[in-house]
Amino acid sequence: MRGAAAILEGASVVLADGAIETRLIYEFGLPTHDFSSFVHLFTPEGRAALDAIYRGYMRVAGDSRLPMQVGTPTWRAHPEGLARQGFAAPDDLRRVNEEAFRFLAGMREELGLRDLVMIAGVIGPRRDGYDPAVAPDAAEAEAYHRPQAQVLADLGVDLLYAPTFASAQELLGVARAMAATGLPYALAPVIDDDARLIDGTPLDVAIAAIDAAASPPPSRYLIGCTHAIHVTRAQGSPNWPANGRVTGLKANASPLPPSELDKLDHLEQDDPKTFADGLAKLHAGGMRVLGGCCGTGEAHIAALARRFVAESA
Repeated sequence: MRGAAAILEGASVVLADGAIETRLIYEFGLPTHDFSSFVHLFTPEGRAALDAIYRGYMRVAGDSRLPMQVGTPTWRAHPEGLARQGFAAPDDLRRVNEEAFRFLAGMREELGLRDLVMIAGVIGPRRDGYDPAVAPDAAEAEAYHRPQAQVLADLGVDLLYAPTFASAQELLGVARAMAATGLPYALAPVIDDDARLIDGTPLDVAIAAIDAAASPPPSRYLIGCTHAIHVTRAQGSPNWPANGRVTGLKANASPLPPSELDKLDHLEQDDPKTFADGLAKLHAGGMRVLGGCCGTGEAHIAALARRFVAESA
C-alpha cells in the first residue's frame, strides 16, 4: 500500500471529507451540472472555492490529528461525464484526473499532512447515480471504468474509491476495473432501510458476489450518500452483511432519500452536533471510516472530529 493508506489500515477511526458539490452550489453559488465538480478546477473562481472546501477538511485532520480520507473531485471525470461538460479531447481523461490529483496532493504537502491525509481517487457511475435502469451491466462497466481507474492509479492516489452506485452490476464492474490496477479500493453503494441497493439487490448478496468475482476483492465497503438513521435501521435487516465487511459511512446531512435531495433547490441538513451523534453511534457499533456527503460541510466534519478526540481523551 502507498503512504497514508498503510498507516490508516490500523487506525481505530478514520475521518472522511464532507460534501463538495452541494457546497459549490449552495455555499459558493457555482452551478455544478451533473455534480461535475471537476469543471471548477479550470476557472479562478471555481478553483478558489475548491481550495477553500478541501483546505478546510484537511485542516480538520491536522487540528485533530485524526487520519482522513479525502476524495478527488473526479466523480464525473469519466469519458461520458467529461464529454457532457465539453471536455472531449483525446487527452482530457488523463488531463482532468491528473489536475484533480495534483491539486489535492499539492495542498496536502503544503499543509504538512502527507502521513495523515489519504487521497482517494474517486470514480462515479457512468450515468445517473440514483437510477439503476440506465446503469451498464458488469462487463460493460468494467470496460468503461477501467481507463479512469488506471489513470488515477498511475498518478499515485493512495486508493481508489467508488461512491454512490445504484446498481449491483455496475458496482461489480467498477470493482473489477479497480482490482486490475493493483491498488487497494473501496466501494460505497447507496442503500435503503432494508439494506438493499437502489436496484433492489440485498446488500449482503451484492457484497458476496463482488468478493467472489473481483480479485483482489475490495479492501473495505462503505455506505455512501445515505443518512445515518437509514444505516442504523438497515443494520437490523437480514440483508445486512454479518461478516463485518461494511466498515464506514459517508453520510448525508438529511434523512430525505437521495432521489428527493437531488430535486431540491435548497439544502436540507442536520446541525453538526446531531450529525456527529449519529455517526458516533455507528462508530460504537464497529464502523471506523466516517464522514459526510450531501448537505454536510466543514462544521459537520469538525464536530465529528471533536467527538472522537473527546472520546479518546
